[in-house]
Amino acid sequence: MARSYANRPPRPRGVWYALAAGILAGTAIVAGVFAPIIGLIAASAGAAWFIPVPTARITLVALLGFTITLILLILIIRTRTPAVAWTLAALAAVAALTTSLYPAITVATDASGSISNAIPWITSWIDKARNLLP
Repeated sequence: MARSYANRPPRPRGVWYALAAGILAGTAIVAGVFAPIIGLIAASAGAAWFIPVPTARITLVALLGFTITLILLILIIRTRTPAVAWTLAALAAVAALTTSLYPAITVATDASGSISNAIPWITSWIDKARNLLP
């Protein structure tokens, strides 16, 4: 027997607000964090050919991380509880942020030789990029 969805109550507004917030946060993180980091890595790789850039790992992690983010956002549509929807939206934003920061950490670790030298290397990298801006 087929299941009837006609008698189900509509989704609460909180679910739709959580979905909109998750999409906006994910888009802002991709546009504000991931795209500039990838641009900075590409510019550094072009100008300083001796910096190792693990493009295969970065591509794989980006595809996997953003797929997980998309799945979490799709799960918001499947739920009817606003608390669960907001939790999924927050997890999607965290997944997008960690995915976006991974390329910088990977390149810094590979270029500096160890994780303890990566943070000073990233800060000097950001300072050099700031000096290039008008």
